[in-house]
Amino acid sequence: MTKALFFDLDGTLTDTHALHIATWLEVLRPHGVEVDLNLYRNKLLDKQNEEAVRELLPELADGEVDELLEAEAGSYRGRTDKVGPILGLDDLLEEGRRRGMRLVLVTNAPRSATEKTLEALGFDDRFDEMVFAEEVGAEKPDPAPYREALERLGIPAGETLALEDSPKGVTSAAKAGVPVVGLVSTRPPGELREAGAEFVVGDFSDPALRERLDR
Repeated sequence: MTKALFFDLDGTLTDTHALHIATWLEVLRPHGVEVDLNLYRNKLLDKQNEEAVRELLPELADGEVDELLEAEAGSYRGRTDKVGPILGLDDLLEEGRRRGMRLVLVTNAPRSATEKTLEALGFDDRFDEMVFAEEVGAEKPDPAPYREALERLGIPAGETLALEDSPKGVTSAAKAGVPVVGLVSTRPPGELREAGAEFVVGDFSDPALRERLDR
């Protein structure tokens, strides 16, 4: 029986990717970079912001990079009131709580951005634990964030289940021994399966997910 559910943030709890694309387009356009879905997936998604900016705009001085990152953070915060949960998430969280499962957030996103998003969703009190990769000292696909989550809970990996939308997230959980269900919000199903997902769903209302909780 599943005793804990692990959730990623961006693309799993909520489809924030459209907001990220709009934000990056706003701040990078003055530098000649037109952000679309393809560029976002290949150059920005799953990277730390500073790393992505330095790769896209290597000519910027450190101070200019800092200014751009501050502008990006401010622009994104102004958009977070537009986020909404992935279909079925409310019901899944409530069902997990009824079953006595521990609910844990495991994310590469910074704490400040995460708290803002959770507040906008009305989920700021829904998780028993929150694990931030930046505070663990290693990001997904490294298994360290999930190992930290398991250590905090004291629950065997095989009695937990992770929900992830990216190959990096799936790999991180799988390397820690955590079974994973892939959410098809940003990546093709095949990429998630190849990374180690048991199966994939389109959203949290899929009956296969409820069946998996009983195992």
